[in-house]
Amino acid sequence: MRQLLFTGFNAFGQHEFVNSPHDERAASASAVCAGFSELNAHDGGNSNSNSKKNQCTISIAWRYTAYALDRKLRLRGLLETEPGDCVEVEAPGEIKALAAGDSHCLVLLYTGELYKIQPKLEATLQAIRLESPPRPSTATKRTIFGAAKAPAPPIIEHIACGTNINVAISSENAVYSIPSCLHQFPDRQWRVQQLECGHEHALLLNGNGDVYTWGNGLRGQLGQMALGVEETPQLIEALAGIKITGIAAGGWHSAAISAFGDLYTWGLNCSGQLGMRVMKPGGLLKEPTVYPLPQLHDLPECCCSSRENESGDDEGVCEPLRVFAGSRHTLLLRRCGRLWASGWCIHGQLGKQLCEQNFLDSFQALDGVGVDLDFVNGLCGPWATLLVVTAKQKKSVSSADAIS
Repeated sequence: MRQLLFTGFNAFGQHEFVNSPHDERAASASAVCAGFSELNAHDGGNSNSNSKKNQCTISIAWRYTAYALDRKLRLRGLLETEPGDCVEVEAPGEIKALAAGDSHCLVLLYTGELYKIQPKLEATLQAIRLESPPRPSTATKRTIFGAAKAPAPPIIEHIACGTNINVAISSENAVYSIPSCLHQFPDRQWRVQQLECGHEHALLLNGNGDVYTWGNGLRGQLGQMALGVEETPQLIEALAGIKITGIAAGGWHSAAISAFGDLYTWGLNCSGQLGMRVMKPGGLLKEPTVYPLPQLHDLPECCCSSRENESGDDEGVCEPLRVFAGSRHTLLLRRCGRLWASGWCIHGQLGKQLCEQNFLDSFQALDGVGVDLDFVNGLCGPWATLLVVTAKQKKSVSSADAIS
């Protein structure tokens, strides 16, 4: 049985909790859920089916959260004037992915069709028409009667949404700044593995392990030597030749994990979100605030009870596996199953143990999280963190008190 565990900003009643002792609308006056608590996703997170289509899809924006299960889409939060508002709509097909932004939520169907919906009580799904990518100068396809055939609409496979950026990638590797075609990668064998957006920038990881970035890079979030704006995807030369297996885009920072188990972060470090010191020893001078090039981390040794690998020793069992990023915080999953975190934590986005601090400027293990749980997936909202987990040996965990 899968569980959804949430911690962080909930001032607008974006999230409904399991076994809540009081009214959720009244609870919205409390801005922080400090500690991982189980969400009620209307059985979407607890599906026993192995089919991804029967599992709840979630995307978290600042003032609302979007949930999807099969064809049903639900937006909850501050939709107009009242916290805890909710609107439900039905899509014309099964929903594959969501990308929630401040002004609208992108909705991708398994058919490759793309829609958007505004976070309003009377909102409806609106189809997005994307412009056709430039095509090579080949003969025009015609019907048997000689009429020119209209080009087929693009089939979208990946979407991501930020505060000021909306991106979609088609099955033919066309990159869209919705609705315009921004770039066309030439090699059809070239495949996108992951797409992420920050407030103003985008990261793309392909199957070769290369990372491309574009958008606003004035805070170093593009991983390029020069600070500036890139209109089209640019390869991060500093990571060229290193096979990257996972990426994350925070508000104005970025992160990547390599196949060798190395963690790289770059961009803005105002709250320690890069896992790097904010103040020099003694606290008199600040360290650099912006790191434009990827920084290789020497992570602290994991203090957990390591699991032995197949060879019988525990060498390398705590290497980084996955990385997630919010507006100003970063979470890291290590092979042993424990979560580590760094960055801004004033809204409880790093869990109960750190909620009394303003920020954490080095990666620290979150005590208890992962000890009785098998990590499945995770995502970060701007000021929040959500974990998708399964309980080990039929243990049920529903609150931070049970896991930390």
